[in-house]
Amino acid sequence: MTDRDSSTRRPWTEDGDEDAPPESWLSLDDDALLHRIETLDPRGDDDDPLVEVVASDRHFFIRQEAAKRVKDRRRLYAFEDDRHVGQIFVRHLSRREDLTYLERIAMMGRHVEVRQAAQVQLARVWRRLEPSHGRDAPPSPDVAAPPAASSAGSRPAVAHAPLPVQAAAVAVATAAPSTPLEGDEVDGSLLGWAVHFLVERAWKHLGTKATVDLLLRSRRELIATHPALRLFAVGKDARVTVDLVAGPRVSRTAVRDVAMWMAVFRKAAAKAAPAATADSARASTALMADALHSVGFYGAFEDAEAALAL
Repeated sequence: MTDRDSSTRRPWTEDGDEDAPPESWLSLDDDALLHRIETLDPRGDDDDPLVEVVASDRHFFIRQEAAKRVKDRRRLYAFEDDRHVGQIFVRHLSRREDLTYLERIAMMGRHVEVRQAAQVQLARVWRRLEPSHGRDAPPSPDVAAPPAASSAGSRPAVAHAPLPVQAAAVAVATAAPSTPLEGDEVDGSLLGWAVHFLVERAWKHLGTKATVDLLLRSRRELIATHPALRLFAVGKDARVTVDLVAGPRVSRTAVRDVAMWMAVFRKAAAKAAPAATADSARASTALMADALHSVGFYGAFEDAEAALAL
């Protein structure tokens, strides 16, 4: 469908659509229309008028609020390329069978805002699914299976798989999806996934024991001056988890702390096995590159690497 930009979208208005029939919600002015949407009975079925509002050229905030209340998410598929509604649409994609579609939007979405929202939602869906399915549980038929483990007890490598089937359980809480950056706070699960993919690439060459040792040692060296690392724990299988029980968002300073941790870890990993850091940080985290860029992770990582090189 044709995207709407700021030059064609109507500003907030006190008039309804002149061509709308009296029974249409679009005959209401913006204030009345927003009130109608926000006071809907959640038990009712109002998808038809809500989709009509979503498809209109009313103010983007009204269209977003309408999209949030559409119950049949399939009716929002046509709006994936809409800059504003697409961000709401991807948050409806919360089932295992949505993963392939969600991944495509995360990598190929037309607008960076929609890609960012899809990247964060993809991480949240995997976070929610993995604890209930276990580490080695086979995925659903419509999700590509990971490469087989090389030996008993070792974990499958996912670095070259198109979808992180055995991805880390990066948080405990199951909070509603949020944008990567809001004010002075960032989405904590996004940083957890950045750590996961960076560690996963190194783990392939280091093995579990060496990876655990380097993660613990580097974290111990930094934790006094980088307090956000207290939220992160390293498991015996080299999985890194982040505690988000207090809420899905963490201080923006966590970006600096995590970037420094990963820079120190990768430097040590390269000494132990040069191939462990053959892929750049950007290449290793390509799936959520837009979201990580928006919170300043790559800049912080490059600054950390430069500081370590002195």
